[in-house]
Amino acid sequence: MMKEERILISVVIPSYNRADTVGQTINSILAQKVDADVEIVIGDDCSTDNAREVLMRHKEQHPDVIKLLFHEQNIGLGANWATCVKACKGKYICNCDNDDYWHNEHKLQIQLDYMESHQECNICITNHRTQNRTTGEIKEVEVTLDHEHIQDQMWHGGHFCNATIMYRADFMKAHLDLDEFIKRRFTLQDWPAWVILTAYTDIDVLPESTATFGIETVSITRPDSVEKYAKRLAGDQEICRYIGELFPEKYHFDERDWELYANGRLCAKAFDVDDYESAKKYGKECSGIGRFKKVCSQYRGLFKTFRILREMSRALKE
Repeated sequence: MMKEERILISVVIPSYNRADTVGQTINSILAQKVDADVEIVIGDDCSTDNAREVLMRHKEQHPDVIKLLFHEQNIGLGANWATCVKACKGKYICNCDNDDYWHNEHKLQIQLDYMESHQECNICITNHRTQNRTTGEIKEVEVTLDHEHIQDQMWHGGHFCNATIMYRADFMKAHLDLDEFIKRRFTLQDWPAWVILTAYTDIDVLPESTATFGIETVSITRPDSVEKYAKRLAGDQEICRYIGELFPEKYHFDERDWELYANGRLCAKAFDVDDYESAKKYGKECSGIGRFKKVCSQYRGLFKTFRILREMSRALKE
């Protein structure tokens, strides 16, 4: 009798820099206790630190498990992730970003058992915890989803820890045009995937806490300058434009509305980082920041006064 072929699980790490944390990410996957074969597909998006050296060391130690894809120019997080997914051969696909890790060594087994016994489930997530990389503080997080309006919740910024997710690979690849993620060089991978896929399926939530979401001081979602935030928003714009093309009646994308929204976000960031010239530039025509703040953005004295009063207010609340 032929031996039954073991299930293969693919774990994707879209990596850029984070040489100080990516080793922890990889080791937490290697430590999994699961009755399945596991491959780890890592795409390095032209790191500028010594992350590639860290990745190569792990590859040398686990040549049959780790598959490395090295990009020679930066293509963006979403495109990097999509390239890795296209290289996956598993029945199931999981994510783990290079500043996150799995603290539960049974993470894969818990989800594998659930997915195998619930064939109708295409996407499964779990509860998680956060870790402030600056203070070390760890907090448990219980995920709540609006299952009646799951796609709308994702569209409006619904969030869970990307490192907890397990996709059914055939379902994901049938409904995501990965080539579009690559061609358009999406700056994000998780949010557009969730919005698109929840048009076709719900997301099941398991109560176990399995992954730790690293909260970084500076990241793609927490830029430390107006310039970096403008680049991030340009990427978000392309994602929203694409989703508007896919679902025109539900998520109509208007260029002018986006411009006003983006200007408002950039003006708010300028207040946060004490950048008056940017506040003045983006505050002229914007939405979402309030009339008083908009006026303050146009006068240096009012700009400084607003920031002082805000800091005083925050200090009184602490």
